Amino acid sequence: AAAGEAARADFARHWQAEFPGEPAPRMELGSVRAMERELERCRRHLRRLQRALAEERFKVGYLEAALARVPPP
Repeated sequence: AAAGEAARADFARHWQAEFPGEPAPRMELGSVRAMERELERCRRHLRRLQRALAEERFKVGYLEAALARVPPP
């Protein structure tokens, strides 16, 4: 338990350095297995976000090109 608390404190310190004023997300860091599970959850979430970002970029590019083809009034 003490190792998990130390790991959470270390994570929170690094998080605050990267994102000042934002509370650190709660993660299970008490064991190697727990950290591996957190890592896999983070990777899955990142893949979903990257897909959503790619979809939005595609829509923006498509709409910009479509609007550029519209003759001015």
